Amino acid sequence: MTAELPPPSGPPQPTPDVDAPTHPAADSSHLMTVPVPMAPPPLMPPVGTEDGPSGPPGGASSTSPSPSATGGLPYQPSAVPGSNGLAIAALCCGLAGIVPIAAVVAIVLGAVALNQLHQRVQRGRGMAITGIVLGVLWLLAWAVFVVAAVLTGQPERDAAGAVTQTTDAYVEDLEAGDCFSGAGRQEVDSVTILPCGSPHQSQVVTIYTMPAGPWPGEDTVVAAAEKGCTDKADPLITDRAYNALRPSFIYPQDAYSWRGSREIVCVVEAAKGTTTGTALR
Repeated sequence: MTAELPPPSGPPQPTPDVDAPTHPAADSSHLMTVPVPMAPPPLMPPVGTEDGPSGPPGGASSTSPSPSATGGLPYQPSAVPGSNGLAIAALCCGLAGIVPIAAVVAIVLGAVALNQLHQRVQRGRGMAITGIVLGVLWLLAWAVFVVAAVLTGQPERDAAGAVTQTTDAYVEDLEAGDCFSGAGRQEVDSVTILPCGSPHQSQVVTIYTMPAGPWPGEDTVVAAAEKGCTDKADPLITDRAYNALRPSFIYPQDAYSWRGSREIVCVVEAAKGTTTGTALR
């Protein structure tokens, strides 16, 4: 006789898998102890947050980087490099460039200092460049002074006043009877005075000064110079010079030149090339 069991109460249970392998009942002698994992300690809040320490006492914050933030030791400032000695010397010599040798030394020392500064961590580049510039300017000033001294040198003359040596001079240094070259330009400031026995382009016949007064204008000066040289110079030259050479004159061309000199220089000059000998009687 089969008795019916009452239906199970509660939620339905899964049907066991008949193909799954069966495990023997666990024996108390083969039980394993599994360690219970420990909870990790709480993380410390970052420095400066409300939940953690806020830095040094007194509320001040620290600006020094931590080794972990920078990957190494905190930054240590290096010493400031000094100035290059040669650069300083170059500047001093440049300031003393009124002595020519000091100007030369300034340029040399400045160049050497710049070469050193390309290989070293030093200050002084500006001083080296300033020394070089001052040295160059002083040398240029000396060159101009020497050239001016040569040009303003008076030509050597004999007892009769004739030039005995070739000399570069200003037009104002010309005297009646002087032979020279270099006047074939529109504006003449300097000429080369030389003995009349040497080949030359021009010769001064006479020099006279126009009346004082304000600048009358170039046309008036040219007209007066043409008449004055014809009247004063023609009687002084030889017939050969009158026929072979052509008359000319040097005159002040503007108000500035007029204030410096009102002289009219009457000359005769070779029509082409040079001439030799004097043109005066």
